[in-house]
Amino acid sequence: MASTQPSLRAGSRVATKSASQRTSFRRWERQRLNVPIRLIVSREGRTRITEGRVNDISEGGMLVFAGVELRGGEKLALEFTLPYSSTPVRAPGIVRHRRGYHYGIEFGSETLADQEQTEKFRNLLQLGVGTAAG
Repeated sequence: MASTQPSLRAGSRVATKSASQRTSFRRWERQRLNVPIRLIVSREGRTRITEGRVNDISEGGMLVFAGVELRGGEKLALEFTLPYSSTPVRAPGIVRHRRGYHYGIEFGSETLADQEQTEKFRNLLQLGVGTAAG
């Protein structure tokens, strides 16, 4: 017996939304990335450094994949080193969302120094993407 329910095939008009419809609720435009990053987490008097990958970045934060258990509201430091450089740049962050090992991290710019460091971090990360792509 044939179903009377509409088909939701990939690529059909019913199943897909345009990019503008999907991102209309975002505060900042996101830029897709795929670059390595370090997450530095201090808890209970111990510091753990974990390698991860940035999936996207915006003015307010980034989506990171990392094989570590992080908690919502947890503060951490994000660290990026440009290719062919030995000087890492750090920015403070706060875990705002988690899905599996993908974490939505908001930049935690509480002071003017944090804001300046975060701006430098974002700019270098985006510069690193241009360097890696070229």
